[in-house]
Amino acid sequence: MAGIEPKMLSTMRVYDILDKYSDEKHPMTQADIIEKLETVYGITLDRKAVARKLSALREIGHEIPQTRKGCYLKERVFEDSELHFLIDMVNGNPTISPRHAKDLIEKLSGLSNAYFKPHISLTSTMEETKKGDNPALFLNIDLIYEAISNGKQIKYDYNFYGMDKKLHKSSEQTVSPYQLHFHMQEYYLMAYSELKKDIVFHRIDRITNIVITDEPITPVNKIKGYEKGLPQNYFTAARPYMFADKPERIELLVNNQKYMINQLIEWFGKDINLKTSDTHPGYLEVSLIASPKAMKLWALQYADHVVIKGPSELAEDVMLSLDYALRHYEDEY
Repeated sequence: MAGIEPKMLSTMRVYDILDKYSDEKHPMTQADIIEKLETVYGITLDRKAVARKLSALREIGHEIPQTRKGCYLKERVFEDSELHFLIDMVNGNPTISPRHAKDLIEKLSGLSNAYFKPHISLTSTMEETKKGDNPALFLNIDLIYEAISNGKQIKYDYNFYGMDKKLHKSSEQTVSPYQLHFHMQEYYLMAYSELKKDIVFHRIDRITNIVITDEPITPVNKIKGYEKGLPQNYFTAARPYMFADKPERIELLVNNQKYMINQLIEWFGKDINLKTSDTHPGYLEVSLIASPKAMKLWALQYADHVVIKGPSELAEDVMLSLDYALRHYEDEY
C-alpha cells in the first residue's frame, strides 16, 4: 500500500497481518511481523513496539498464543472446515451461475488466511456443474427483500427453458412477496398471486425484469385459509415439490424396506409413522402428512415400491396417471 499510514493504526495492522499470514502451522516471529508491516503497509516499528501491540491485542480479547517458533491468531470468524462446507454448498448449488459461484468462492476463501486453498477447481468444476444462467439472480434477491421490507407488490416476467436451452418469458406476474425459501437445492419466492388469488412458489433463478410497484402487499391474514398467518411448520418436508395445497394425512404401503426408509426420511423427515404390515408381508405401513399434489409426483417416482392407500381420491389419481403412462408405452412398443 502506497504511503505511510498513521502509527495509531499500527495495532490494527499487526492484527491484520496475523489474520492474513498466521495460523497454528504458520506462527510468526516479531521479525516476521516487522517485515510485513514494512512491506505491506509502510509502517516501521521496532521489536518492543510490536510486543506492546501484541499485548494490547491480547488485552482486548484476541487469542494470540505464543510458541517457540512465534505467535499466531487462533480465532477466526470461520473455521477452515466451515469455509470448505460453505464453498461446497455454493459449488453444488444449481441456481448460481458459474461466474457468480466463482466470485462467491473467492470471497469465502478470503475470509481465511493466505494458506487456505479451496479443494475444488474454479476453472473446470464450475463449468461442468449444472448451473443457472440468470445474471439477475442476486439483483432479484436484493429487490425482493427490498419489496418485502417496504410491504410492496412486485411485477416480473416468469420464464421457462425452451428448445434452445435458454430462458424465455412464459408469463407476467404481479405478486405480494412474503418470504424467500431454499428447498431441495432450489431457491423459491413464496408470494400471493394477485391474478390467481392463491399462494405460489416461483424459482428465483427464473425471474427477470423485477419492478417494485407502489401497491401495498396483500396481508397474509387476508388470504382465505391463512387468517391466522403462516403456520410455523409451513416450510417442511410435507412440501417436497413446493406445491401450495394444504397438506393432508396420507397412508402408504412400501416395500424394499431398507432402501425406502432412507428415501422416506430424506424426503419427509423423521416425523412419519412406520410399522410392519400384518396384512402385506414384506411391506411397511407408512403414515405421514404431505401435500397431495407433491405426494402424487413422489408416488409416481417410486411407483415400483409405493402404493397409496389413502385418501382414495389421491390413489385413484395416481392410478389414472400410471394407466395413461402404460398406454403410451403400449402404443409405442
